[in-house]
Amino acid sequence: MQTLHQALLLKKLYLLQSFGFDYCNPQFLVPTQKRFQSQNQGDLRQLIESCKLCAQKTSSPSAGLCHQNSKLVFLSLMPLLDAQLRFASKSAQMLKNIVERVFDMRLQEVSILSLLKCEIPQNSQQICIESCMGYFLKQIEFTQSPILVLLGAEAYFYLTQDGSDYRNVQGKLLKWNHLKLFPTFSLNQLLRQPKLKINAHKEFLHLKELLKEEKQCN
Repeated sequence: MQTLHQALLLKKLYLLQSFGFDYCNPQFLVPTQKRFQSQNQGDLRQLIESCKLCAQKTSSPSAGLCHQNSKLVFLSLMPLLDAQLRFASKSAQMLKNIVERVFDMRLQEVSILSLLKCEIPQNSQQICIESCMGYFLKQIEFTQSPILVLLGAEAYFYLTQDGSDYRNVQGKLLKWNHLKLFPTFSLNQLLRQPKLKINAHKEFLHLKELLKEEKQCN
C-alpha cells in the first residue's frame, strides 16, 4: 500500500515536471533512531521522558510499556498510560482488560506504545509525530514483535501514510514493511459508542485465532 502510494505520488510529480515545475532537494531532519545507538531500553526511556522537542505538548512524555519479545504491540496515537506508566484512564483500563481477558496474556507479554509521546493539540500532531517517530521505531526494535495492533484510524494513517478507506483495512492482518498490522477500533471510540464493543470483540477473537494458527505453523 505504501509502495503504491509512493509510486502514484512520483507519477504525479513527473507529470507536473513536464508542465515546467521545478523541484528542490528538501533537507529532512535526521531521524532520532539514527542518532540513538544504545541498545539499552533504560537509556531510551530516559531520553523520551526528558524530551523537549515539541513546545506544543500539554502533558509530560510517556514512554509506555516496552517489553522485549512481546507477542503483540498495541499502538495508539497518544499515550494511554501516564508518565508513571499507570493505567489511570478509562481507555487504559479497557486495554488492560482486553489484554488479560480477551487475549489471555499478561501485561509483561505485550507492549503498549504510542506514536506521540505526549498529549498534543490536533493541529500540531503531524509535525510532532515526525519528531517522535525515531523513538517509536527504536522501541519496535526492542519489542521484536511481528504484529502491531493499531488502535484507531489516526494511528493507522499516521504510521502508514495510506489514504484509503479505513473500513477496507480494519479487522484484517496486513503486511507493512517487515511487520504485520492489525487495524481496529480506537479505545475512545469504544467508550463513546459502547455498541461497537461487540464488533471489536469479534475482531480481537479473530486476531487471537490468527495468532494460534501462526504458532501452530511455527
